[in-house]
This record gives sequence, structure tokens and C-alpha cells, in this order.
Amino acid sequence: MRQVFKALLVVFVLSSLTACNLPYAIPTLIPTLVQPLPLPTAALPSPLPIAVLTMTPTSPFADWLTYTNQKYGFKVKYPQTGQVSDSMDVSARIQLPFVQDTNLSEKYLDVAVAENVNPCSSPNAQQYAPGTIQAQQVTIHNLAFILESGSDAGAGNIYDWTAYSTGKGSACVSLTFVLHSSNRQNYATPPAEFDSHAESAVFADIVSTFTWLNP
Repeated sequence: MRQVFKALLVVFVLSSLTACNLPYAIPTLIPTLVQPLPLPTAALPSPLPIAVLTMTPTSPFADWLTYTNQKYGFKVKYPQTGQVSDSMDVSARIQLPFVQDTNLSEKYLDVAVAENVNPCSSPNAQQYAPGTIQAQQVTIHNLAFILESGSDAGAGNIYDWTAYSTGKGSACVSLTFVLHSSNRQNYATPPAEFDSHAESAVFADIVSTFTWLNP
């Protein structure tokens, strides 16, 4: 009996040793794709409508009146409260508004047309000796003008004038602006001195509206 037990013990030990030397199977790792969790979505707002504004430029002289010379083919605008007098083919006078209660008596525009004159200049400048009045060329809205200015006085009256002259063909058109004032020393109670700069500001505006009917 003891011999059988020893034999079984030897067999068990040998079996255990053999089992320890058996190859060990290493498990294979299989990568698993992990699906990302869906992000919460929100409805995007629809684009806001875009308002398109169409602006029509308004001329600052839209309400001004127009003097037109059909014979020589030109026109010019002047303030609504102005008045045209002595209108003929070759001349016209336009009385212009001015600030009251000063020593300024009147403000006006003389429109004059002369043919075949050289140089093209204002009739006011032609009353002076050649070279007395300084002239310069200015361009307003692509039109070239001869700019002249001067001052006349007599019997307590002062006439400050500024002229713009331009020509086309044989015609010379002059726009002569006049500030007629009185000598303040002639009054027992002198009136306020008029603002020459402010009263003259409209001159360039008027000239800027000058156009030939057939450019």
C-alpha cells in the first residue's frame, strides 16, 4: 500500500512540473473604436434681413431760382428771395438778399455779355487803367473763370465788387457781384458795420451753378 501511494505521489509531482512548463497563451488585444458622443445641437437663427437704403443726393441749391440767357446759351441760379431786373440779352441785374440794419445798402449781381473781347473780363475792371486790377484764373466745376475784384467810392457810397468771367466761342460772360454800402461817418448814429465775409460767401455758390446750355 505504501508503494502505491509513493507511485501516485511521483506521478502527481511530475504532472505538476509538466503543467508548469506548458506554453502560456497571451491574450490578443483588439482595439475598439469608440464613437464620440453626439454634441447637443441648437437651431441656428436665420440671417437677419439687410435693409438697403437708396439715398438721392439733394442739391443745396434745389430751391433756388434760375436766370437763363437763351441768346448766349447759359444759365445761373440765385437765392429764392432774389429778384431779376433790367433783363436784356446782354445784361441783367439780380438783387440779392442781405442782412438788414447795417450800413450795407444793397447787394446785387450784374450779368453782362460782350462779344469778341480780349481778354475776357468784367466791365467793372475795364474802367481801370490796364494793370490796375489784378486778375487770376480759378476753376469751378471744371469751368475756368477770370477772378477780379476792386472797390469804388464816391459821395459817401462804397462799391466793393468781385467778378467772375468766362468765355465760350465769341461770347464773354461776366458775373459781377457788388456790395453797395454807405460811409458810417455820414450818420448821426452810425449803423452797424456789415460783415463783408459773410455777405460775400454766397458769391462762389452762385458761380458754381453757372452752366452752358450746350456744353
